[in-house]
Amino acid sequence: MIKRCVLFVLLFIGISAQSLAADWPQQLTADSGAVLVIYQPQVEEFTGNSLEARAAVSVKETPDAAPVFGAIWIKARIDTNRDTRTAVLRSLEVSDVRFADASEENKEKLAQWIESEVSGSSFAFSVDQLLADLDQSQVSEVEADLKHDAPKIMLSKEPALLVSIDGDPVFKEIEGSSYERVVNTPFLIVKDGRKFYLYIGSNAWYEGLDVTGPWEYVANVPSDIAGLVEPAEENSDSVDNTNLKIIVATEPTELIVSDGDPSWTPIEGMNLLYMDNTDSSVFLELESQQYYIMMSGRWFRGGGLPGEITWEHVPNDELPKPFSDIPEDSPSGDVLSQVAGTQQARDAVLDNTIPQTAAINRDDTSFSVKYDGDPDFAPIEDIGVEYAQNTSQSVFKYGNQYFGCKDGVWYVSNSPNGPWAVATEIPEAIYNIPTSNPHHNVTYVKVYDVTPEVVYVGYTPGYYGSYYYSGTVIYGSGWYYNPWYGPWYYPRYPTWGFHVRYNPRYGWSFGISWTNGPFRFTFGTGGAWWGVGGFRPYPRPYVRGGYRKTNINVNINNNINIGRGDRPGTRPNIYDRPENRARNAERPATADRRARPADGVQNDVLTDRAGDVYRKDADGNWNRRDSNGNWSKADNLDRPAAGNRPSTQPATQPSTRDYQRPSQTPSTRPSTQPSYSRPSNTATRPQLERDYSSRQHGAARTNNYQHRSRPARRR
Repeated sequence: MIKRCVLFVLLFIGISAQSLAADWPQQLTADSGAVLVIYQPQVEEFTGNSLEARAAVSVKETPDAAPVFGAIWIKARIDTNRDTRTAVLRSLEVSDVRFADASEENKEKLAQWIESEVSGSSFAFSVDQLLADLDQSQVSEVEADLKHDAPKIMLSKEPALLVSIDGDPVFKEIEGSSYERVVNTPFLIVKDGRKFYLYIGSNAWYEGLDVTGPWEYVANVPSDIAGLVEPAEENSDSVDNTNLKIIVATEPTELIVSDGDPSWTPIEGMNLLYMDNTDSSVFLELESQQYYIMMSGRWFRGGGLPGEITWEHVPNDELPKPFSDIPEDSPSGDVLSQVAGTQQARDAVLDNTIPQTAAINRDDTSFSVKYDGDPDFAPIEDIGVEYAQNTSQSVFKYGNQYFGCKDGVWYVSNSPNGPWAVATEIPEAIYNIPTSNPHHNVTYVKVYDVTPEVVYVGYTPGYYGSYYYSGTVIYGSGWYYNPWYGPWYYPRYPTWGFHVRYNPRYGWSFGISWTNGPFRFTFGTGGAWWGVGGFRPYPRPYVRGGYRKTNINVNINNNINIGRGDRPGTRPNIYDRPENRARNAERPATADRRARPADGVQNDVLTDRAGDVYRKDADGNWNRRDSNGNWSKADNLDRPAAGNRPSTQPATQPSTRDYQRPSQTPSTRPSTQPSYSRPSNTATRPQLERDYSSRQHGAARTNNYQHRSRPARRR
């Protein structure tokens, strides 16, 4: 019982606006008055949703007694919510306990007391505390086979809108009308004989004689064309959208919009200028006279006159030194997450390893597949897996079984048409789907654990296109995926054309370059353009013309927002979408008894891998708790230390059953799954200093997230 109960004590943090110093350490008080204090845990290994850590603890048998210090080692499964940046632990166990300054008799009593008092308590913690305690050098994040070919980069010195079409325009008749629309774009483009009408949101229409333009604003369009969209409410803070330059692109393209001729401002103390009249990330390095631009997390470099530059890709870890020295609070500080070697890039990489998890009812039968005709499967080269081409769903055939993945949950069937059941095991071959396949993203969805009633699942951000690359994270695979054309049209998500940017708090966001000022444009062409981005769009206006009135489907009910400033991010909890909540199982019940922050106790006690306990004093020196119950100056901290705790525990320690991980075949641990473990043979001081510094950084991240709310959405 000791294993299962102590860990619940370990990780409760009141998720509030309190500072971390107030949240850690935590304490439980027994009816007898005895007090258990647990200091912030130090992660030793983190793989998938499995966590191992150690933590310093102290116990006082009475409120006035001197504390007895020790260490515990814990193992658990972790459940995370990336929306709230919180996590809880389950299947909790304590594998080892060590009290260096207690008698043999008291060691046994302390262990028994911990077991009896902690059982049934419930605890949670901050995801930002967890990732701050990880070490990027030990995260075995695998680089996918990404492409980094530069898109066509265009510059407009006037307000402009990029309209991306997936190749040459494909027209389909709008049922019950004499009109056609371009189906291979998320924008509504309607063809009326020789005229074309383009809707850009906010009741604004443009017309032209060719789909590629030129386009001019038109105050009125035929009423039946206007009826294809829901009327938009006037938005007082929107910019004037009646005099835009419409740029239509049929190849991968990114648009930079500047407010007039490019204007450059130096970053103080550096040979680096940034373009200050655009919301794109554009720089000029003075020493080389090379321009640098960041798009979808990737960097490109070129020289020459604007508009005549040939761009080449620059790996994120090969940027000139000035980029890593950009001040965090400068107008260009947001690019630091994509500059390898910076703290911001480290945080982004580690955040990319944290899964979003859920418990799914095994009896869920909500999954279904709509094919455009009979199921049409094509082989995926060299892995023995086939994928369905004529559906927007991710469906695969392996052997005599079919596997489907929807919104972070795997399903299995003996037929391509179902019935489907929640899958409990996924073949390893499916996790070998290459990046060149449009469904590579499903390799980031895992089955972690199974019970008779529940399947525990999760996905890391690779599921919605956030990939590790050269010491940072970038968006999109860079591959071009052919869409499916038939009576129905199924697009595949692109890397380029939608001004994708990274925000440390919210992940990737999508928008368009649109002069200087807010602009919101929502259209209902669906998440298939982005894979599973999971957006939180504005509810109006939305284009409905391609769905209710035609047989053209572009994945309904997942609107996308395009805009600047307050764009939605791609760090959602897909499991918590309203349409998915019925699948979710109740988490195991926890008692009402919770630990509370330990009043007046500083979070300054740590333990090394051998179980010795240390505290940092006001002068920055490390003191060690000795066997006499005193704090004394620590010696030999710079000498390599044994990395593992003693393999033989004192005989007086309570018996502990072997830690049993849930049965799991290799197929549920894909090669793309990141794992983390710290080196075990380093000196003690670097370990302590690193863990202490991580606590401070985790505190700052947690407070930053709690205190800086998401920008309010204007209506």
